[in-house]
Amino acid sequence: MHPFIYIYIVLLCIISSFFNSQATDTKSQIPNSLVLGLSHVRSLNTPSMTLLNSTNYDFLDIIEPVTAYTDGYLLSLNLGTPPQVFQVYLDTGSDLTWVPCGTTSYQCMECVNDHSSSKPTPMFLPTQSSSSTMDLCGSRFCVDVHSSDNRFDPCAAAGCDIPAFTSGLCPRPCPPFSYTYGGGALVLGSLARDSVTLHGSIHGIDPLSPVEFPGFSFGCVGSSIREPIGIAGFGKGTLSLPSQLGFLGKGFSHCFLGFRFARNPNVTSPLVMGDLALSAATDGFVFTPMLRSVTYPNFYYIGLEGVSLLGDDGSGAAAMAAAPPSLSSVDPRGDGGVLVDTGTTYTHLPDPFYASLLSSLSAAAPYERSRELEARTDFDRCFRVPCARAPCAAEDRLPAISLHLGGGARLTLPKLSSYYPVTAVRDSVVVKCLLFRRMDDGGGGGPGAVLGSFQMQNVEVVYDLVAGRVGFLPRDCALRA
Repeated sequence: MHPFIYIYIVLLCIISSFFNSQATDTKSQIPNSLVLGLSHVRSLNTPSMTLLNSTNYDFLDIIEPVTAYTDGYLLSLNLGTPPQVFQVYLDTGSDLTWVPCGTTSYQCMECVNDHSSSKPTPMFLPTQSSSSTMDLCGSRFCVDVHSSDNRFDPCAAAGCDIPAFTSGLCPRPCPPFSYTYGGGALVLGSLARDSVTLHGSIHGIDPLSPVEFPGFSFGCVGSSIREPIGIAGFGKGTLSLPSQLGFLGKGFSHCFLGFRFARNPNVTSPLVMGDLALSAATDGFVFTPMLRSVTYPNFYYIGLEGVSLLGDDGSGAAAMAAAPPSLSSVDPRGDGGVLVDTGTTYTHLPDPFYASLLSSLSAAAPYERSRELEARTDFDRCFRVPCARAPCAAEDRLPAISLHLGGGARLTLPKLSSYYPVTAVRDSVVVKCLLFRRMDDGGGGGPGAVLGSFQMQNVEVVYDLVAGRVGFLPRDCALRA
């Protein structure tokens, strides 16, 4: 969904202003650790909990529930005073955090998934928050969202005169922006400031209490293309949520639930930010170096050396099919490597490497292909697997897929993270499809491949920004709740 982004200035006023008050570009002291969860809506406005000031706790962990949805993973954001609660996608492939916002109904073009129902999309109402402000044109967040070569560009676009914006005294709001994602998705909005409230615990041991982080900068979005709900950006840019809360000097981790828990609010798994994320990444983890792209420095890249297929007992690996050099490293222009992107549902691999994997899989799988389901689902390999009763794990002899990563790391994906039953059991047979995709070349450079969220389910992933590495550990993420 979000392999990489481009940001540009919209000089015409596309969206009306949603805020009347002004914001200052301040930065509070922040705690050392944060634990979040991917979940359905869970309000923090609980009378029995004491509101903690985040500046007073240097060893704070923040814990929130996170849940699986049909095409990604959702985090609940609590914005404003009192908190207004919104479900947003967790996206390591972008920086901007945004929510539907304003006084008129939210408009999304080309939104055809489950979010586009007859119910109105929940919208953040700045007039209902006593702490809402509009970000100013001179703030570092405004400069970043407009991707300006000149830090005075947003204030010039806002209509400030030269003495005002060169002296940093221009009171004009940040101009409306356009933020573009891969695949043609687009959001239009204005940049706002307000408090974001998360669950906190000292050292992750004490009972949870709400923790307020004031002055959080986010997009107040009134319309979009192909983006039905909000997004929490977890890239390395100035605007990202971990960047604003001060955790890019440490790291974070997530353990995504299996998709069988999709839309089940009672089963959650944690997203952890800070020291706790790194200290928990010990026995069993395999680590691969984090690569850097000069063109897209805000995102998380790793190298892929090759792929092999394992027998149904986990042994007898076939010879590794070597990946092209474009996947094992990032070239001087910033192209290549594998983007770790929770905002993209499926893993994408380029041809002819992907075609070679499909050929090897067809030879190794001891089942008849279902070409009818391949045509109906648009997946490239579907197999008729004998099954007496779902989920048919015991009978499944499809080969496990093992990723050979940079630095000698090897990640064998759980089978349910590679194949998915697309039919019910009928006549003791279920059809399972490979949930990988062909990478669209596009000719524009960028990442050579994408590791998507479906392949990260039931795998704990830690982004160690201190050591510059990414760690993986297959496990039942429901047990991490």
